[in-house]
Amino acid sequence: MKKTLLVIGYGNMAKAILTHNDFIVSHFNVLLTGRDLQKAKDCIAKCCIEAQIYTPQYADSKPLLDIQDSVILLCTKPKGLDSFIFQGKAQCVYSVLAGVSIEALDKQMKSCHIVRLMPNIAAFSKNSATAFYHKSYTQQADSKINAEILAFLESFGKAVSVDNEALIESSIATSGSSIAFLALIAESLIDAGILEGLTHAQSQDLVKQTFLGFATELATKSPSELKYAISSPGGTTIRGLAILEELGVRGAFIKAAHTAAKHARDSKK
Repeated sequence: MKKTLLVIGYGNMAKAILTHNDFIVSHFNVLLTGRDLQKAKDCIAKCCIEAQIYTPQYADSKPLLDIQDSVILLCTKPKGLDSFIFQGKAQCVYSVLAGVSIEALDKQMKSCHIVRLMPNIAAFSKNSATAFYHKSYTQQADSKINAEILAFLESFGKAVSVDNEALIESSIATSGSSIAFLALIAESLIDAGILEGLTHAQSQDLVKQTFLGFATELATKSPSELKYAISSPGGTTIRGLAILEELGVRGAFIKAAHTAAKHARDSKK
């Protein structure tokens, strides 16, 4: 028998997780809701997923959501959480809300399990790198729920469990924000190709394939192995790397990643 999955929110991360997600469709009756039900309908259409709109009742001018025995996927903006009143006790809550702690979530809604996760936009292609932290509010350890949580998270990529909730914010440095940083590198290399005489289309195709090849090689080799495999003594690549080190590119990326993670920690409630 399928469980009910209530998805709250319809932004990019909700779309990324739901789009063409066969696991979710086969295991859940999916309901989608939010403050704007038309946007919720548009989200379902864009995700190409079988789902229904959940139309809430209202209490004190706020949507009242019945979460009793449901699985919840929270995809609102962090400040949007206060827009809802939650009634009942969920089986499990998955939250992608940056900066919202499990303690804060527990004050807003009751659930047997709460999972904070930090996916990235590669969930669209089911290639997200997702750090997650699970807190149980039941008395006994349950290997079945642990397996269910992992299966849910790995329906849109690779999931890595952390044993400290604070490390969810830390993962912004490695995976949460890093696709934007990598996109900047890709743009720079495309521009470099154009500077050297390639057309935009040629340069873009070559950079895309290079990133794909790099990801494949990185699955079995360390970054250092890849770097030194390409760098001949006194050759072209090592000279380019020397310029990047001279300009402090390594330090700039570390600082950028740290700044992103620090902002999430500072904003946490």
